[in-house]
Amino acid sequence: MRFVLVNGRTPWLKTFCMSCGEPIHAHYLREFSTGLPFCDHDCYAQYMDRWIEKVRRSNQAAGFEDYR
Repeated sequence: MRFVLVNGRTPWLKTFCMSCGEPIHAHYLREFSTGLPFCDHDCYAQYMDRWIEKVRRSNQAAGFEDYR
């Protein structure tokens, strides 16, 4: 998990949280490798949990082992 906490800077373009869809304001979190914006750590964690579950289901559907 790598992210950057941005304080006091609003994105140049109108930007929305990738998890809840709320507009991003002066304080937000940006995922380091993809640059995806999130309202806060909670939205980031929810988004990552859903992404991990989606990958797990995809691997199971493809017949791969469950790598827990």
